[in-house]
Amino acid sequence: MEIVGSIQRVPRADALGTRSSAEGYQRMMCPAEAGKAQCLIKPHTLGRGIHLPLVDPEPSPVGPVKVCRQNAITVSPEAGAKQWQALEYGGRPEWQKIYFRLRNSVEGYNGYAKNPLAEGIEAAGSRRIRGIAAQTILLAFQLAHANRRKIEKWLETLALGGERPRRRTHHRRKIKKRGAWTPTGHLPSAA
Repeated sequence: MEIVGSIQRVPRADALGTRSSAEGYQRMMCPAEAGKAQCLIKPHTLGRGIHLPLVDPEPSPVGPVKVCRQNAITVSPEAGAKQWQALEYGGRPEWQKIYFRLRNSVEGYNGYAKNPLAEGIEAAGSRRIRGIAAQTILLAFQLAHANRRKIEKWLETLALGGERPRRRTHHRRKIKKRGAWTPTGHLPSAA
């Protein structure tokens, strides 16, 4: 079982059969009934341990939600279509692989755009205008320029017309030969 939002997903060994699951219907169980939480509406779930969260549903004029009045509900595929994700949020290896790759990409781009020698989006002084709307528009222009700069750098490395791909330049200082350096910066005289 796994928690989806505030409802517990029930394994597919239920009365709906394989035809219903192929259509996208899911059987969801109340987390308190599943032993994953404590609920004030279901007093028999209280006192199971301090490690379980206490759920306090908001009062409603029509009474508690359907999952609180029974053990499980069936959710149609249209019910969660707006919040649907290809990979469920959480610690599964597939999700972690994609999440951390995308996260690294985003953080790398943030560092690229914050470069004080280029756009410097971190420094508000580079956008000397008042108002959040004006700041947002100017920031959008700065990010567009950073995108263009990044694309131009990438295009320079491509092999066009049968040429060899050009390596990206590194901004490192050239290393002097080991025998040519002394603490004073001069080679000893041969006299």
